[in-house]
Amino acid sequence: MPEGDRVKRRRTSGGDYEPKKSMGTSGSQFENIAPVEGLSQIVGGKAKKLVTEPWSLSDPVAGRYTSVDPVLTSDEEYFFVGLDTAVNVYSVATSRLVHTLRLGPNNSVIGYSLHPTNKDHLYIFTSGGFISQWDWRAAKQIWHCNIGGKTISADFCPADVDNDMSFRVMSLRDRKNGKKEIIITYMDGETPSENKVLETSSPLEHVKCLAHGGVVIAYGACHLVIGILDACRSELEPICYTWKEIMLPVNITSLDFRCSPEAKSRRQGREQSLGTVDIVLGESGGSILVYHNILKIFEKGTEGEKNWTPRRLHWHRDPVSAVRWSRDGNYIISGGSETVLVLWQLDTGRKQYLPHLSSQICNIVVSASGGAYLLKLADNSVIVLSARELQPSAAITGFQLSPRAIKSRGRNSGLQRTLGSVAVLHPQHSDRLLVAVPAYQQILPQGNSSADFCVLQTYDIRTDSHISRQALARTNATTLRVSPDGSRINTPDVTQLDISLDGKWMATVDIWNHCSQDLGTLDNRNINADGPAGCRPETFLKFWRWSSSSESWELVSRIDAPHFLEGSASPVLDLSSRPHSHEFATVGSDGVLRFWCPSIRARSGLNVEPDTEPLEVWRCRNAIDLNGYISHDAPCRLNAACLSYSQDGSVLALCLQSQSSTNPGLAILVDVQNCTVRYSRLGVYPADFGAVKFLGSHLVIASCESLSIWDTVRDLVRTIRLPYSETSSSDSKPLLLAVNPKTETFAVATSYRQDQSGKKSRGPKFQVTVYDVHSLTQTSRYLLRQCPLALLSGPQSGDYVIIDAASNIHKLGYSQKIAQVAPSHDLPSQGNTGLAGLFGKRRPLEYASHLSPADKSVPNLDTSMSSRLANVFREAPFVLPPASIIFRDVVQALSA
Repeated sequence: MPEGDRVKRRRTSGGDYEPKKSMGTSGSQFENIAPVEGLSQIVGGKAKKLVTEPWSLSDPVAGRYTSVDPVLTSDEEYFFVGLDTAVNVYSVATSRLVHTLRLGPNNSVIGYSLHPTNKDHLYIFTSGGFISQWDWRAAKQIWHCNIGGKTISADFCPADVDNDMSFRVMSLRDRKNGKKEIIITYMDGETPSENKVLETSSPLEHVKCLAHGGVVIAYGACHLVIGILDACRSELEPICYTWKEIMLPVNITSLDFRCSPEAKSRRQGREQSLGTVDIVLGESGGSILVYHNILKIFEKGTEGEKNWTPRRLHWHRDPVSAVRWSRDGNYIISGGSETVLVLWQLDTGRKQYLPHLSSQICNIVVSASGGAYLLKLADNSVIVLSARELQPSAAITGFQLSPRAIKSRGRNSGLQRTLGSVAVLHPQHSDRLLVAVPAYQQILPQGNSSADFCVLQTYDIRTDSHISRQALARTNATTLRVSPDGSRINTPDVTQLDISLDGKWMATVDIWNHCSQDLGTLDNRNINADGPAGCRPETFLKFWRWSSSSESWELVSRIDAPHFLEGSASPVLDLSSRPHSHEFATVGSDGVLRFWCPSIRARSGLNVEPDTEPLEVWRCRNAIDLNGYISHDAPCRLNAACLSYSQDGSVLALCLQSQSSTNPGLAILVDVQNCTVRYSRLGVYPADFGAVKFLGSHLVIASCESLSIWDTVRDLVRTIRLPYSETSSSDSKPLLLAVNPKTETFAVATSYRQDQSGKKSRGPKFQVTVYDVHSLTQTSRYLLRQCPLALLSGPQSGDYVIIDAASNIHKLGYSQKIAQVAPSHDLPSQGNTGLAGLFGKRRPLEYASHLSPADKSVPNLDTSMSSRLANVFREAPFVLPPASIIFRDVVQALSA
C-alpha cells in the first residue's frame, strides 16, 4: 500500500478512533528547502526589493509626530505637523488631512518654516542637510538643495524679505570629533555658500535665530549660548557674532523668547537695533525661569550680571515640557506631564488652568495674531484652542501606538506574541485597523514611553485618519495616576484581541496587576508568580457586540479568570476566532483549551417586544485538557501556546511549549465540531515557535531559525531555513507571521545581525519575506528601517500590512490587480465550506493572470454550484462516507 494512502487511512479512521501521540520523527516525511537569498541591499536608507516579483511596498502612512513645534498659518486656517520623513498639512475648519509633503527616505525632518512673505511656500530641513521648498497648497516641491553635514537643528532667518530667494539658514551640526558648530548657509545664489560662526564642545541641541539674524540663541542640557551680530564688520567681511555662554544650575527642557523692537543698544560707537529679548525656560525640576532683557549680559561691568537673576514660577511637579510667551507678553503658557495647560498672568501672579487633557503636553504654539493656541500631546494628537474661551476649534488624532511600551511589556510573555495579538484588521473593512493603544502616554526623560494598553483605536489606513477610540478596560482619563504615597496606579493591559468574520463580535483579554503595597499583608504563597514581583494579576475575558446605532462596541459578557491553576487565575496565552461562526477559542497556561459561544439569556418571565433583539450571554461550551500531551507527570504550566483555525473553521491547530515538556515540536489538530483531538505529531518544528497560521491544508509554523510547513493531507513537513536569522536575545527580535489565502502566500518578519557574507552589524536589521506556499520559493523580500511590531493580512485585498516601531503603516501588496469581491455582512450566507479550506481550496479565476495554463482551463463554477458541492463535504474532515456515496452526491450536485 502506498505510504500516502496509509497515512490518510490512519487519520480518517472511524468513530472508535483514539488519539495517539507521535513517538518521534521516525517514519515521518520531512523535506528541507534551501532559502532563496537576495543580493541587493538598502541604498540611502530606502527599502529595496531584493527579488524581482510583482510585489511592492507602499509609502508609509500614519507615523509618530516629531518633537518639532507645529506651525500655524497667519490666517489660522491650516497648520503643519512633522513626521519622520514627511510634513502633514491639516485644515483647522474640518480637522482633516489636506496634503502630505513626503520627502525621500533617510531624511528625518528636524524643522520647517513658512516663508515670511510668500505664505504658500514652506521650507523643510532634514537631518541629512537637505533643504526643500514646497508649494504646500499644491503639494508640489519647487526646489531642493543639499548643504551637507549631519544637522541637529536648523532655523530660517531671511536676509531680505523683498527677495524670495534671498535668505539664510542657521544650522547646528554635529562633527565627527564630538564638537558642535553653528553654520550660516547663504541661499541667494545658485551654489550655497557657508560661514562657520561658532565651534563649541557644549552639548547643544537647539538653535534659534532672532531679529533677522541679529541674535542667535543655542541651548542644550544646562548650557545657554547667546550671540549678537558684530556691527563693526564691513559689508565685505563675513558675518561674525560675539558669544556669551552661561552655565545654568538647571537642565533646560523647553525654551521660548520674545523680541521687543523698541529698545536699541550701542556697541563701540555704532547703534544697533537688536531690540529687547526676554527668555522663558522650563527646567527638569518643574520650575519656570523668566529672564528679562537678556542682552544686558553683553554690557561691560557688573550691571549686566546683576540683571541676570531670573524670576521663578513653580507649579509643575514634573519637568516642564512646553512653555511659550503670549503675543502681548503679559502671559506665559506652560504644560507638562500633569495634562494641565497653565496660563500665568505675570503682573498679578494669578494662574488659570485647563485640566484633564488626554495626555502629556509636548508642544505649545501661539498663532501670529495671538488668538489661538496649538497643543501637541504625547498621545499623537493635536488640539487648536481659542485663546479667549480655551475651547477647541480643531482636534487631530493620529495613530496612537506606543512601540516603546510594547517592547518593555514583552519581557515575560515574549515580544513576538505580545505584538501580534494587539492589532487586527477588520474582516469586513480591510482598510480599518483595530489596535490596542494606551489611555495615557507620557514621555519620560530617558526617552521612552510609559503606558498600558487599555483603549481600542480604529484607524483608517486608506484615508490616513482616525475613526474612533473606545476604552476596553477599567480606566478613567480624568483621575490621578499617582496614589497618595507617590506610587504609580496601574491600569489594565489588553494582551489579546480578535474579531469574528462577520465583524459582529469581538473578544479581548486584559490583565490587571495590583500594586505590591496593597498586598503586603497577604500571604506571599498566594501570590501568582506570572505577574511582577509582589503582584497578583487578574485576568478578564470580555465579549463585545458591535452596535450599528452607536457605532461602538458594547460589552455583553465578562468572564473572570477564564483559565485557572492551583486556585489562582492563569494567563490566557492565545485567543482565536472561528471562521464562519460566532465562536472563540482560548488556551491558558493551565494547559486547557476552551471553546466559547453565545447563548440566549432568559428574562425570567418578563414581557419582551416582538422586535426586541434577544439578550445573549457567552459561556464555555466545551474544554479539552491538554496536559496529557505535554507531560506524563503532574499538570505543568505552559510557557507559550498558539492557536490557528483552518479556513473553513472545522479544524483547530495548536502548538504548545512547556519547560518540563518531554515532547518537543508538538502540534495538535482538534476536531472543532466534536471537541476531540484527532491527531498529534512531534518534531514538526525544530525550535521555539513564534507564530502558527493555517493556509489551506498547510500549517505554517514560524520558529526562531526556520519555517515549518506541515501538509496536513499528505502528512509531510517541509522546512525553510531563515537566512541570517538572529539566534540570541529572543526578547529583542520580533518574529511575526501572516498568511494570505488570496495570493496563497505567507509572510514572515524577522531580524538579523549579519548578512550573507557573515559580517555583523552594530544593531539588528529587519526584513519581511514573502513565500509561495506550494513551491516554498521566496517571491519577495524587503528590508525595513524600523523594527516591525505587527504583520497582518488583508482578508479581502490580498495585501500585507506592516506596523513598525515608528508607528508607520506600510502595505506590501501584489502589484497585479486582484478583482475585489464585495464582502458579505450576512454570516449564514457564508455557508460551511467543509473540507474546502483544509484540503486545498480551488484557486479563484481572479488570479488567472499568474496561474499555470492547466489552472486557467478549469471551468468557472457559480456560487450556487459551489454551495452544493460544499454540502457534499459538510461532515467532519476526518470522517468521510464511502467513495460511492461521495461520487453519487457530486454527480447530483453538478447536474442540479
